[in-house]
Amino acid sequence: ERGTDRVERGALGRRARSLVDRSAGKYSRHRRVERLDRDIAVDATLRTAARRAGRAGIALRVEAGDLQRKVREHHAPLAVCIVLDNSYSLHAERMVERVKGLAFRLLQDVTGRGDRVALVAFAGGRPEAVVALPLTAGVRLAADRLERVPLSGRTPLADALRRARLVLRSEMLKRPTAVPLVVIVSDGLPTEPLEAGGDPVADALAEARLLRRAHLRCIVIDASGPGSPRSCATLLAEASGGVHVRFADVSDDEIAGLVVRGAPERCKDASA
Repeated sequence: ERGTDRVERGALGRRARSLVDRSAGKYSRHRRVERLDRDIAVDATLRTAARRAGRAGIALRVEAGDLQRKVREHHAPLAVCIVLDNSYSLHAERMVERVKGLAFRLLQDVTGRGDRVALVAFAGGRPEAVVALPLTAGVRLAADRLERVPLSGRTPLADALRRARLVLRSEMLKRPTAVPLVVIVSDGLPTEPLEAGGDPVADALAEARLLRRAHLRCIVIDASGPGSPRSCATLLAEASGGVHVRFADVSDDEIAGLVVRGAPERCKDASA
């Protein structure tokens, strides 16, 4: 059940598992209703009526308060925002090409059947992030924007997380049936605070906690090299309530599979 969220959604997709408010999907549980519903759980309704009748010592009779409807599970469309660390620190580790390759793989796997993807990256030499690609289902457009992402001499990770949250919050207002997911690909070495004089790590962790508060699932793909004690990638996963994956320990196929299933709601280390 970890991969299933608690929101009943009206649209069906093929990726993330979710509850649906339609008469489709696997019947997994039941819920009380106040009036006759189109998808009544007859078994649960009769059990409820029988318990009430047994307590009262009366004949079995179904009343309005006994009605239970089916709660079903199905796959729902994804809204994925990739936060891509395109800083020189990753380039020095010769990781940037693999990071871009992974991002392209995610773009290919996620788009389709209602799934949409966005890309947030660092803005070259400026101490801020940019939405390099608004949410779209077009893989060609996404791939083109990904190729155009420049290397950045700064790492404004907190601002990137803030922009990802705003992108998905806006999307959920327009399409509340989608399952939102933030995929953070970074070495966890932020250098730019949200305001001058601030702490870039503290700001990034604060933004990660806001992602959790906004009920946005997160996957933190830790691209830090060996012996990087300053990396805050693990702390980002804990603060966001997300999944921590060590880039060096898993294949791109495994990471892509984790994304298209929709991240579990509870934090765990997927490389453990």
